[in-house]
Amino acid sequence: MKGKRITKKDLLDALKKFLKDELALLIAFERDNKAFKIRAYKKDVPDICLFNPVYEANTAIYLRRIFSEDFKILCIFRPCEARAYVELTKLTQVESRSVICGSVDCFGTVSSKLDNIVFPENPQDLKSFLENSKNLRYACMTCRLKNGVFGDFGLRIDSDWNLWVIPYTGKANVLYELISSAESDLPREFLENQERNGQVFQSSLDEFKRDFDKCIMCLNCRDICPVCYCVDCVFNNDEYLPKGDALINSILRSNDAQIPKNKEMYHFIRMYHVSQTCVGCGGCEEACPQGIPLTKYYKGISERLSGLFDYVSGRDFEEKIPYTTFREDELPNADD
Repeated sequence: MKGKRITKKDLLDALKKFLKDELALLIAFERDNKAFKIRAYKKDVPDICLFNPVYEANTAIYLRRIFSEDFKILCIFRPCEARAYVELTKLTQVESRSVICGSVDCFGTVSSKLDNIVFPENPQDLKSFLENSKNLRYACMTCRLKNGVFGDFGLRIDSDWNLWVIPYTGKANVLYELISSAESDLPREFLENQERNGQVFQSSLDEFKRDFDKCIMCLNCRDICPVCYCVDCVFNNDEYLPKGDALINSILRSNDAQIPKNKEMYHFIRMYHVSQTCVGCGGCEEACPQGIPLTKYYKGISERLSGLFDYVSGRDFEEKIPYTTFREDELPNADD
């Protein structure tokens, strides 16, 4: 595999050329003094922030249900966001011909709920700062897939802190060919398996009940999840989440009821729904107003199934999601 060693100026020059097309759009991060934001650039791009240390939401959520074949949207995302884009593509929630999405090496993130943290601008200093931070998000502390090896292209940092752009699919040529740097062999370190070891998630049903007892059924975790995409969610109707007359009727039938109803059922159904497509970004936990450790449960279930089916969500465009396939000998040791 080959790539191009570039400077940030080379990348910005290529992005400006890309945006000369009237039907082109760039989605990336920006740094404005201390603030980090997601921005869409239409005509010009004065600067972008490659390493955003503040997590607000999984940016891939903004790509859902884009079905314009003519428009070209170039995205520079974190690895967990690019993986969500890959899953959404396989689930036909993104028009693959419209989006070119790359991933950049990630140093980890802190919650956007924290204030007054001053982050270094230099990438080396930022990486060291985050590695020694006590505020690193749980999702990032347990992440095994922090390298920019997902999506259509990667923006990687080698051991000498050189920036590389690496195409993974043919769509990446839209950007790759705009970069004038010479193509060369990749550093050996990029060719090695750099998946990091992570902890094994353990929990009990009693622990589950204690954690989720605080749930107020705001559904923020569902609404912010990039791969929880159903328009007609079962929890939008009165059968699973009754209110008004439906709630009163339910209480009359059972004599009493906990309010809100079906909290455990809601989370069990959602875990089942996203169990094979969850990218472990922790967006659900970030959105929870009750501070429930959702990542531990959703990511824990996802990683168990990943080991069972040898499937990593967002790893490859051609890798089929297990629940969309059937093989008679898939689980030979499973009970009937």
